Amino acid sequence: GNYPNWQTELAVPEQDLGQLRYLRQTVVHAWRRSLQPVPGIVHLNVPFRDPLPPIADGRAEAFQTHFPGTFFEGLSAWQPPPAAVALPVDLLQRWTSSSTGLIVAGPVQPADPEGYCQAIARISKALGWPVLAEGLSPLRNFAPLNPHQIAHYDFILRNAEALETLTPEYVLQFGPLPTSKMLRQWLADGDFITWQVDDGDRNLDALHNRTTPLAMDLFGLARAMVGKSEPSSPYLESWLKADRQVGIAIDALMGNCDRLCEGKVAWLLSQVLPSSTPLFIANSTAVRDVEWFWRPAQTQVQPFVNRGANGIDGTLSTALGMAYQNRPAVLLTGDLALLHDTNGFLLRSHFQGHLTIVLVNNNGGGIFNLLPISQFEPPFEEFFATPQDIDFGRLCRTYSVDHERIETWEQLSDRLSTLPASGIRLLELVTNRQQDAAWRLNTFAELAASVSLDG
Repeated sequence: GNYPNWQTELAVPEQDLGQLRYLRQTVVHAWRRSLQPVPGIVHLNVPFRDPLPPIADGRAEAFQTHFPGTFFEGLSAWQPPPAAVALPVDLLQRWTSSSTGLIVAGPVQPADPEGYCQAIARISKALGWPVLAEGLSPLRNFAPLNPHQIAHYDFILRNAEALETLTPEYVLQFGPLPTSKMLRQWLADGDFITWQVDDGDRNLDALHNRTTPLAMDLFGLARAMVGKSEPSSPYLESWLKADRQVGIAIDALMGNCDRLCEGKVAWLLSQVLPSSTPLFIANSTAVRDVEWFWRPAQTQVQPFVNRGANGIDGTLSTALGMAYQNRPAVLLTGDLALLHDTNGFLLRSHFQGHLTIVLVNNNGGGIFNLLPISQFEPPFEEFFATPQDIDFGRLCRTYSVDHERIETWEQLSDRLSTLPASGIRLLELVTNRQQDAAWRLNTFAELAASVSLDG
């Protein structure tokens, strides 16, 4: 549908110079559309020509004799032009005159993650505004670059005092909105004056707020902030204080959690993965656990996610593509997301590189246990939770994939602190879906209660 940047169906292949010129230009255009207006997927549907059997007819050899040797000369990799839009002076003055502004940084996968984080940090320091950092952006994994970063906003916004005290005057949004439903609801209810910075043509206002698109390159905006640095403010300090409080509470809760519970997996991964590990995160519960519990650090872990469609289609295949001929990578997934794409294991014999699959197996769709529908039985368990009762050890043997059942947190830490260089392996943690749903609700309440902005 409309998810790719561009899509087309190629003509049936023929040994004709005109058709090859058409193919050449189509591929050049596809490359350009993969980079502009924003980097993204393009889809080419490539048909075969009848008859399908590889029957030699001599035409290819004859065509080769007069194929022009200059066919690919003059072509070069297309690069998007730099954004030339300047930041209006009056807008910069408007921002710097407010001490209660807020920066929201959503899920992005920039080509230069460290440069991206440095640019956000420069803007944040220049304005003196806190940065609400989505777990799917690189910001939490380059945390020391930005002293104004807020990672635990979802729990802070569950506190009634914080909701009132931390109301912003302005919001500056980079990328799509974060996953957090609490944050989205708060922004929608407040209808704050918002600017969305994006050098493409996407409509990123999913909330229909008082929003102005600002067609600027992030790095251009950061350059406009050179030489500026706003002092700290009570508003910024309140955010930072609340974030510290929740961070300490999360570490204490996780440190005392010995049983295999779902929420602790993301918290542990944020601390034990080798530096710069590519991490693909499945949708549903996995992506939300990263949003809630991923700990800021200087790990430079590279998060990847399919958050455009938000479904569980193609999870394993996308992770294998991310890991192919790349540094050893990790996939964090639930059981249903993995089962939806087990055909991806058919790539095993062609796969080059390494992928470790961290499977949180709660036998069903755990995200639905957090919704009111979970109180209605029937139909909840059969039609919403949809338990499949799959033996993943046997499934892995079918595809000759290594399988290991994880029994302790120490075992998981040991398996993830150093990753193999090649192959595919699956580390399975069996958890209790109902027990974890109750744990989450209790934990959310405890973490919200840990926030105190008095004094």
